[in-house]
Parts: sequence; structure tokens; C-alpha cells
Amino acid sequence: MGCIGATFDVLKLADLAGRADFKAGPLHVSPARRLIEGPAGKATVEPIVMKVFLLLLDAGGSVVTRDELFGSAWGGVFVGDDSLNRAIARVRKIAAETAPGLFEIETIPRTGYRLIGEILASEGLAGEPPAPRWTISRRLLLGSAAGMAVAGLTGVGIWSSRSREARRFDELLAKGIDGLEFGDGSDEPAETLRRAVAMRPQDAEAQGLLACALMINAGNVNRVGSSTPVEDAKRAADASLRLDPNNPNARLARIQLERPTLDLAGTEDGLRNVLASAPDNIFAMRLLWNLLQSAGRSRDALQLVQRAIAIRPLAAANNFPLGQLLWIVGRIAEADRVIERAMQFWPTHRYVRFARFTIFTFTGRPRAALAMLDSNDTRPQGFSPAGVALWRVSLPALDHPSASNIATARRASLDAVKRDPKLASQAVLTLSSLGEVDAALEIANDLLVFRAPNRSSPREAIGRPPASSIAWRFTPWLFTPPAAALRADPRFKTLCDGIGLTDYWTHRAIKPDYQLA
Repeated sequence: MGCIGATFDVLKLADLAGRADFKAGPLHVSPARRLIEGPAGKATVEPIVMKVFLLLLDAGGSVVTRDELFGSAWGGVFVGDDSLNRAIARVRKIAAETAPGLFEIETIPRTGYRLIGEILASEGLAGEPPAPRWTISRRLLLGSAAGMAVAGLTGVGIWSSRSREARRFDELLAKGIDGLEFGDGSDEPAETLRRAVAMRPQDAEAQGLLACALMINAGNVNRVGSSTPVEDAKRAADASLRLDPNNPNARLARIQLERPTLDLAGTEDGLRNVLASAPDNIFAMRLLWNLLQSAGRSRDALQLVQRAIAIRPLAAANNFPLGQLLWIVGRIAEADRVIERAMQFWPTHRYVRFARFTIFTFTGRPRAALAMLDSNDTRPQGFSPAGVALWRVSLPALDHPSASNIATARRASLDAVKRDPKLASQAVLTLSSLGEVDAALEIANDLLVFRAPNRSSPREAIGRPPASSIAWRFTPWLFTPPAAALRADPRFKTLCDGIGLTDYWTHRAIKPDYQLA
């Protein structure tokens, strides 16, 4: 973990805003705009990543220790190693995107990092060397075994191919974990962990993480019907559990694999058992809070997210759910603050953008949501063209709910869902918010009961899970504020009967939040 000491000069956001643009070899760097442009392209950079990049660049090729990076970039915040690992991984990705082969970040084992390559020949835009607005307190390494190794004054064993392979494996593992904790739904964490497993197939941790990453992807609602990740996840989980029967990530993957044949209570019990033996596993927490939200227990989910935040405060996948849940429980001002901060730290994160858009849409700010749609820099990347088109009809109705606008939104929603069932949740929330409960219930029943995998009739559906997919059960949207009118309708209970929620509440002897309220 990184800790903050008084010997470090903290680099603040104001320092980024105040530092002039400059040249670094073939790169044009704009700290204020958080933009890096090179011969191969340009990259918009999160503030924390820009800080790390500038600290490495200003060191001029010298080693910057991990403690120095923690102290200067994250001043005042106690964070885990994963936060730095993710920032370094992002800087490496920027190198590939903007100037491939012209600079790279070298890992100095057990010490820190240094930047090497052509961009160290830096000069200001007017030809003058850039003058950083901060300095780093340097730690002398000479005289220590680590310093001698870095300087190349000890034996060559540390630089052997075996050592390089070990460093590469550790880097891949750290990068995969960082990608999972970033949580943007991409394939990159799984592909990174595949490479780690290829290097060390007998490593239980690598196999378990791969299985977990593959199952997270397979459970994504946009990946329904993809069997390859599930099959690969099963092989990885089995391999991990043969090596270590208690590996928590492999156990999580097994729970996800078995979830189509488990009820909600059984799945919850499995996740809580993993957390009992691995209480800091934020992947288990994430799966559990998603389940709790889907069962109408947003208050309990919020407590779990807050627990994960305490463990990994700068993991993106912990922060956007915090904003969403604060909105769901009615703490809108706090939700706004959390999401605005998340937008500053992770402006390109698809789910951060989605959370910002959703909160705007359903808290009386549909025009702000429409402005997000109009810009590629803010539009949630997961929106399909059909989804964007539907929002362009729905948002004016939410902004000005005239009879004509509502009728147009109702027709557009029903037509859109017939062509693409993945737009169902969007349509249901809009229609419920507009008071069109009949249409909202029609769509929800069609999606959650009649179309549920391997179901031929609503009667068959009652209390029974599907046999091939878990994506349909990801229903937190049913328990968000815009669905209040839907939940208030007596027919909502029949819907809950049909998807097993009533059985879950009865088995747990609890009530969902909306009934408690």
C-alpha cells in the first residue's frame, strides 16, 4: 500500500492547470487539457495518470520510487498498490497509442519505475526546456544492494532471462488486476491474464483471476449467447482449484458458472462464503452488491460499496456504483459530487459516463443528458445507434411531458424494443417515469418472463431460474427512482413472482427497500 509522507511535494490538479504546454521529443503534452499527442495519435488522460506521467518525465530517466509516486501523485490519500499499477499500465498504453517504440516505462523490481526513450529530449514550445512547477524529493539508492543492482554494479543474475520472465509475469498479473478494478467491461483484463497463465499455467492465482475476468465478461448483458468465455472460465477455475481449493477468485467464477441453476439466495450465500474467507476481495463484493441491487436491496448494496471504497478508494469500479446508489437512495447532491469527481478522474470510462447520464436524465436535467449525447467526449460508449435515437425521442418527453411528446415516446419505445430487446430497461424506465405504466409493464414482462431463456410460459417461469443465461436477472433498474410508478402498480408483484424475486424475499424473510419505505 502507498502511504503519504511529509517529505513529498504533492502535485495538485491546479499544478496541471497551471503548467504550460510543452514538447517531449515527438510528443506534444498539454497538462492543463490532459492531452498527449504524438505521431501515431492522441490520448485524453485521466488527471492521476497525467500526474504519474509528468513525474516520470521530469525525473529525466532517473528511477522514481513507488513511495515517491504515491506521495507526489496521491498526496493525502491512502491507496493500494493497484492504483499505481493501473496508472503505470495506462501510461504504457498511451505510449503505444501516441508514439509506439519511442518511449516506455521500465519497472525496477521492488523499487519503482523510470521512463526511457526519445521523449526525454524535452523542450518547451518556444524551444526552452520545460520548468516543472514541482519537485520530487529523491531518495539516494547508492550504497544499498538495491541501488547497486539498479546501477548494474552487482551480479548479472538479477537481469537473467528467468528474472525478466518473473518481472513480466508480475506485471501482467498486476495489469490484469488493475483492469478488473477499473471495470469498464473491456476484454483487456482477460486477455492480459491469458498471457500470464500462458507463462505460468501452474499458478493458482493467475488461473483464478482469469476465470473471474472471463465470467465477469460472460455475465455482461451485451454478451449474451457467447459460450467461449464461459467454457474458458470453467477450465481456468478448475485448474486454479486443483492447485488451491480455496482460491477466492476461482470460487467466484464457479459461483457465476453455477448461477443459472441456483436461486438468488443460493448465489448470495456462495458470495458471502467467499467474503468470509477473503473479506477484502472487492470482486466478490462487486458481484454481491449487483445481486443485492437486483433484489431491491440498494441500501445494503450501498454499505457494501462503501466498504469496497475503503479498501480501494481509487478503483473506478467502486466509484461509479457509489454515485448510482446514492442517487437510488435519494441522496442526489452526494451522488452528483461523487460522479463529477469520477468524471474528472476517469473521463473516458463508459460506466462513469453512463452513471452521469442516467442521473441527469432522471433528476430533472434531461437537457444536460441530451448535451452529453451530442458530444463524443461525453456520450456513454455503450449506447448503440438505436439507443441514442430512442433517447433523442425520450429526453424531450421527460423535459416537457406534453400529451404529444409522451405519445411519441411510447410509440418509439415499443417499436425500439421489438427490434432490439436490449433497449428494454431504457424503455421501461422512461415510460414509468412518464406515467405510462401499462406500456412499461408490457415490456418488462416480455423481457423478464416470456423471453427468459428456456421458458415457454409465465406459469413455468414462477420461481425458477433459466438454464442458460444469468444476464436477464441483472435487474437493478427495476428498483431505481424512475421505476417508482411501476413498483406502485399491483401488477408489479406478479412480475416479481415470475422472475423469482418474491421467493427470494420470502426465503430471506426480508422486504425490499421500496416496501420498507
